[in-house]
Amino acid sequence: MTRTLALLATVFVLATGVFWGLKRIPVPQHHAQPVPHQTDTQTNHSHGLDIATARIIKPTLADTLANTSLAGTQVPGNLMTDARGHLIVDSNSKAIMDYFLALNGEVPDTAIRKALAQWAEHNAGATAAADLLSLLERYQHYRSKFASGDYAARYAGHGDNDIRRKLQQRQQLRADTLGADTANALFADEDRYDQFSLNRHDIMTSDRSDEEKATALRALRNTLPETLAKQYQRQYDLQHLEAREQSMKQEGASTEELYAFRQLQFGDAAALRLQALAAERQAWQHRYQDYTLQRDQIHNAALSSDDKQKQLDALRRQLFSASEQQRAAALDRLQ
Repeated sequence: MTRTLALLATVFVLATGVFWGLKRIPVPQHHAQPVPHQTDTQTNHSHGLDIATARIIKPTLADTLANTSLAGTQVPGNLMTDARGHLIVDSNSKAIMDYFLALNGEVPDTAIRKALAQWAEHNAGATAAADLLSLLERYQHYRSKFASGDYAARYAGHGDNDIRRKLQQRQQLRADTLGADTANALFADEDRYDQFSLNRHDIMTSDRSDEEKATALRALRNTLPETLAKQYQRQYDLQHLEAREQSMKQEGASTEELYAFRQLQFGDAAALRLQALAAERQAWQHRYQDYTLQRDQIHNAALSSDDKQKQLDALRRQLFSASEQQRAAALDRLQ
């Protein structure tokens, strides 16, 4: 009898465990069947579980970025860590910080730090996330000092010495603000590309023949790592895209053929953006042409200078956005 009672008690405990386990498994909504009427006690208990579950669920990075300019994009890279979980600083670290700092002006700085910390902890752990946030503070300080100074290298009209001096000033600022080792790790690719640009400038301004310059440039490009070589080639292709497309149009290329060319050169996403940009540019040109016709009518009207200016301002407000109004006014001054 004792064995029978023990067996029944065990079955009861197991059945109770399965019952509660099943209650915790969410039922897919699209397969849910009508449920019997629940008592108030059952309803309150169910709502309590829903609220508790909602408190546990954290918003994803996609949720955080949903209403920003980064919506639909991905973080460009992953964090590297050592055996103890600490961050290994490299060019990926800089690209990731730049990605989140692109939200400046859209969301508060605290929200940017929170999103970065959440992503970094999920990607590489709490230790690396703390290291990255510490690095972010120094990096933002560097960016602030860089923006307030004149560190841009100029490749036209200022001489080779000015170019080299500006590059040295930038590197010194990085070392002073971030530490030499961290600066070298963060800006390794940028420094390499700067040196490439400087060497390219030396070749282009040399007394070599065009054929010798072309040979030297090909040899120089071969010294770039694959990622930087692709970046350079992409920039070169974009700079020469308009001339290439104009040549294709003169040869009778259709809109579809131009799109296929962009798709082949830059990929699907970039081809779509370039197509949209070309459409915007064409629409702008049509609207600006319509505007110039009405502008000239105002100029030729028998009105005072003040009245003409008022009508021009009203016409720009009617046809253009705020930034386009400034663009139209600038173009008017050039004519």
